[in-house]
Amino acid sequence: MNINNSGGSRYTTAAIVFHWVVAILALAMIGLGLSMTDIPKGSPDRAFYFNLHKSIGITTALLVLARLWWRAKHPPPSLPASMPGWEVQAAKISHAMLYMCLILMPLSGFSASQFTKYGVTFFGLFKIPPMGSENKLVYDLLQGVHEVTAALLITLIVIHVLAAFKHLLINRDSVFQRMWPGK
Repeated sequence: MNINNSGGSRYTTAAIVFHWVVAILALAMIGLGLSMTDIPKGSPDRAFYFNLHKSIGITTALLVLARLWWRAKHPPPSLPASMPGWEVQAAKISHAMLYMCLILMPLSGFSASQFTKYGVTFFGLFKIPPMGSENKLVYDLLQGVHEVTAALLITLIVIHVLAAFKHLLINRDSVFQRMWPGK
């Protein structure tokens, strides 16, 4: 996060699109993840929703990697000089943790699938068969990482949204508008 003026006043259009597409996919993935476990085992609906969740997760991870590549080449806009140092540090840490979760969560979920008999059917287009043999111990470990990361991601998203609204409604600075679509 810059606190000088080298980054301009708004994110690039590409960064804004990446942000909102990843946000929508992450929320869809979380919603599916929280609801799909209630679908009875052996049901065709269960396989459909689990594969949809996995497909969205893979897509999200790829978009996050593309976004990180884009961000490395296009620095973010400057933060207001009036922001206290602790808020700048908190923003840096929370963004780094969001990126970490958005990569670790699909990676651990995909990896867990590699130790089941199912693998991943990517949006019904093709199947990525398991690369390992069925192993409940490894699956449970990776699934545990996936679930802990999901809880952390949900917490970070809530903090991120609250911080954005703080900038919009309390601070009334330009931080919120930098990522909002439009002028």
